[in-house]
Amino acid sequence: MNKSRIRRLPDQLVNKIAAGEVVERPASVVKELVENSIDAGSARIVVELRDAGRQLVRVSDDGTGMTAEELGWALLRHATSKIADEADLEAIRTLGFRGEALPAICAVSRFSLLSCPRGAETGTLLRGEGGVAGDPVSVAAAPGTTVEIADLFFNTPARLKFLKGARAELAVILRLLQALALAHPEIHFRVTHDGKSALSAPRAATLRERVGALQGFDLAGRMLEVERAGHGTLLSGLVAPPQAAGGSREAITFIVNRRPIRDALLTQTLLDAYRPMLAREQFPAAVISLTLPPQEIDVNVHPTKAWVRFRAPRLIQDMLFLAVQEALRSAQVVQPQPGLGGPAVSAPGAGMEGSGRDGAGPVATDPGTTTAQAALFMEETPTPARDRFGTVVGQLQETFIVSATDEEVFFVDQHVAHERVLFERLRAELAGDALPAQELLFPQLLELPPADAAQIAEWAPTLGRLGFVLEGFGGATVLLRSVPVLLGGREPGPLIQRMLEEVAAPGREGEGPLLDRALAFVACRAAIKAPAPLEREEMRRLIGDLGAAREPYFCPHGRPIVSRLSLREIRRELRRTW
Repeated sequence: MNKSRIRRLPDQLVNKIAAGEVVERPASVVKELVENSIDAGSARIVVELRDAGRQLVRVSDDGTGMTAEELGWALLRHATSKIADEADLEAIRTLGFRGEALPAICAVSRFSLLSCPRGAETGTLLRGEGGVAGDPVSVAAAPGTTVEIADLFFNTPARLKFLKGARAELAVILRLLQALALAHPEIHFRVTHDGKSALSAPRAATLRERVGALQGFDLAGRMLEVERAGHGTLLSGLVAPPQAAGGSREAITFIVNRRPIRDALLTQTLLDAYRPMLAREQFPAAVISLTLPPQEIDVNVHPTKAWVRFRAPRLIQDMLFLAVQEALRSAQVVQPQPGLGGPAVSAPGAGMEGSGRDGAGPVATDPGTTTAQAALFMEETPTPARDRFGTVVGQLQETFIVSATDEEVFFVDQHVAHERVLFERLRAELAGDALPAQELLFPQLLELPPADAAQIAEWAPTLGRLGFVLEGFGGATVLLRSVPVLLGGREPGPLIQRMLEEVAAPGREGEGPLLDRALAFVACRAAIKAPAPLEREEMRRLIGDLGAAREPYFCPHGRPIVSRLSLREIRRELRRTW
């Protein structure tokens, strides 16, 4: 009889294999131990490190503590106090729940566990190495738990070769702890490395206070509040203005039900909301917190619990995109100018080409005539109340309208200003009915890539409301029958292709955001271009319409519209005292 080639692995080897999934580096040890301390209801957590955690990781807390019996159970795989049955997996409210981390860590280290339950005067000390523990000893101890992990990977030396230098490993640990501190501002965190303080985060009453302690109070004071609610989900947090952007993604933190997570789609959605105002190599500082029913997320995706899966990911991405864009369009993002000591520095993006994203040329009508351009404006004369940007002074470089009040001088980019005015006007018209469409004399057949044809088919009802009437013609071919009246002079084929490129932003769907993106596309193509000369009456109408807009400081794509100078600064520099 042949001996079976299949065998059951010994527990010690199983723990080492599990350690390969859970314990990737010292930061993994710190993460699991600190999360256990948070789950234990701790108000204070102290992390002590030596050699970036390779020689020693010691985590002490003042949490609920464990009895001698519970301490022994803690070293067994899949033994946990966090869940009891299968139903609990659908409503996880703790950071830990798998019962794998502590035995996996102890399997590749020399360890010491000391714990004392609240209300007791005697605790239990348990020592061991390589996953094998000695006999528990009763000792005097303060309430709480202290876990000491020494000589990490001493029995798996190959793992040590893959670790980076001490500075790099310490940086990973501190970024991880900073994220946990942001998720739990009510807990006091203190971290030391080789006997020196590395991070200190006293208990904070608000997220802004915690950001100030960790990243600087100057940045925290400039950050914008973000909040949006719907469908049982609350999104809140702080985002930095574009002027405070940096060169690294590490300042972006996402928190889901008080659990710091990584999510590539959420990160990209955040960048999409910022991107028109940031260079490609710049990234914002942001702390975004999501609170939603635990049944709406799956945290049991990976042993490290660093990723989650949303039941409705597109809904979350839409909320994030809209909330961040709303915050970035506030008036405080448009910074006043410092005076005339040097060349005027406009708001971010003001130097971009005035003709819009596609650099399209003028509209079909001649921009040099008052009659041709008057059709782009809704009213013959502006409403008297529209005086937010004062009186028109003139036009600069056939691109910027200059206006002034008694206190400030404004430089308004005429293209993006008109884009904003048209966008809000079209959105208001859509509330009543579909936009006017111009039927093509000869409907056009458009050959599209299969993915684009599928998107067109999905979006057809929404695009039809805008005036784009498209019909399937078999395979990846669509028939274009009409376009919005505002875009009647455009070549239909390239127009549709460009619209697909701009509107098909990954990770966001739903009629609201789709409709806004399509409206922004139409408004951008229909708006007056730059450079283009304007008559004074045209400038006056545009400035008046912009002053009446709901969001007059940014175009629908997020580009700034207005740069401003303080007349007080001008008078001071020119020593004008009257």
